[in-house]
Formats: sequence, structure tokens, C-alpha cells
Amino acid sequence: MALLCGGTGLYFKAFLEGLGDAPPADPALRAELEATPLAALLRELAARDPRTYETIARQNSRRVIRAVEVIRLTGRPFCAQRAAWSAATSGPQRAVPFFGLSRGADDLRARIEVRVDEMFRRGLVEETRRLLERGLAQNPTAMQAIGYRQVVEHLRGARALSDTIALVKTRTRQLAKRQMTWFRGQARLTWLELAPDEPAEQTVSRLLAICPAAATG
Repeated sequence: MALLCGGTGLYFKAFLEGLGDAPPADPALRAELEATPLAALLRELAARDPRTYETIARQNSRRVIRAVEVIRLTGRPFCAQRAAWSAATSGPQRAVPFFGLSRGADDLRARIEVRVDEMFRRGLVEETRRLLERGLAQNPTAMQAIGYRQVVEHLRGARALSDTIALVKTRTRQLAKRQMTWFRGQARLTWLELAPDEPAEQTVSRLLAICPAAATG
């Protein structure tokens, strides 16, 4: 039995089903696109691939850049290539059971509140300050991370610490919702909802009861 943890659903899908063909990033083109205003990239995306433009997270510069990059490299709409990837990976999954562990809305919200409070208690603000001194602001991927981005804004005077903590909690809840939406739409798995105080041993027993073969894997 393997336990996979993380928030990026695409990694799970790739592990279970593989990935279709996609052009690798082109360093020169990527640098050019990263230096282009987001509004200009969105205009290009709307003109060359209206379907992707309608569905993409338009404030997510990384996704917009990648979509435009693929279009320029291949000369084809990004949505058509995503469809090809889906078709290429929509065959039978590996012959293994795949379970997802979920929690009720109130339980999940409470856990997010506790986790974010603990992050700040353990020094997230000071950690972010040190990382800024080492060039965090020049790392676009890290600057998109929930927590770092909001604390950087706080350190630059955008909002009070209490408001920053509340915003990180809100962004984390929104991310959790998007993750569940993605998994339910993309991954074929069996969901197992955990009780708020359920011990790990009990969860394992429940899984083994559903799939006895896992006990010998």
C-alpha cells in the first residue's frame, strides 16, 4: 500500500495514467513571455484560443504563460492539445485501487484555521522576511505560494497582520475547494470521509476492509 500526499492533482494523474506529449519549456520564449504584461498575454490567448481564455484562471500568470508558450511553439490552440492529452490518458488506470481521504466541511475548516495559526506562531513572517533578503521576490513560482505571497504583501504595508492571517485562511479554504473539485472531476477514485477525531489506525483498518488485497501489497 502506498500513501501519496500533496496538493497538485496533476502529479497523481500522471502517476496513475501517464502524460501525453507536450512541448518542453523554451527558455528564451519563456523569458520573453515572463517579461510581457499579463494583459497582453491574455489578449493574445483570447485571440488565438478563445476556449482556453474562457476557462483559464486569468490571474494565474504561470498558467497563462504556459498556454501562450505552447500555442507559439506548436501553432495549435492549447485547448486542443489538452484534449489530446486527456484522450491519450483516458484508458484503463493501473489495476490498483485508488482511494481519496476527505473530511467534512466543518472539520476541514477547523483544521485549516489551526494549521494557519500554527504557521504564523512558528515564525512564517520572519521566515518570509529572511527569504525576501535572499531573493524570494524574484521567484515567481514561490511568490504564488499561499502564505508567502500574503506575508510579502503584509511586509510591504498592504495590510495588518491580523488581516493577513485571515486572508491566508481564506485562500487556503479556496484552494482546498479547488483541489476537491479537480479530483472529483479528473481522478477516478473511491472516497472515504474521515471522522474529526478518527485515529490513523482506524482509517487503515477501514481501507483494508474495503480492499483486503492491500494488506499483502
